[in-house]
Amino acid sequence: MPASKAAGAAAPTEGHVPIDTRLNPWVLIALRRVLQLVLGLIVLYGSLGMFTSAGLREPNALVWAGLVAIGLLTASTSRAEGHLLAGLWVSTMTVAVAIALLSVGHVSDPPCPPDHPPITSSYYCVFPGYPGLLAFSLALMAAAAVLAVMDFRALLPRAGRAPA
Repeated sequence: MPASKAAGAAAPTEGHVPIDTRLNPWVLIALRRVLQLVLGLIVLYGSLGMFTSAGLREPNALVWAGLVAIGLLTASTSRAEGHLLAGLWVSTMTVAVAIALLSVGHVSDPPCPPDHPPITSSYYCVFPGYPGLLAFSLALMAAAAVLAVMDFRALLPRAGRAPA
């Protein structure tokens, strides 16, 4: 008796069609973009503590870890999808839009001078770099838009092909 029958393995039946268990490539592309979004939110969350009334602080461990993860995911995605900087636009746009919305509301507020008194109901000032932060985030949004166009141009030819 063959080993496969002895071990209890079922013999293939007549007319059996093998099931393809591989994920659809578009599902993988979407999952990579969602992961880029999540990593962008992690970097955003970590960077919010950098904007204080005393000025810009150095990046914390969460920001560095998020940036490293975004870099590794971008390299992996670029290799898997076959085009440079694949998916980087998602995390870039996530951070840039949120920072722009944060800064636009405070551009006209009075910046905090060095060694300012404590912020109370009678004294109010904000992070002194909001105008520069707004300009930087708008530049990041423009760069992310260019990256998105590059990404879509690389992915659209795949849409017309039949799955392998």
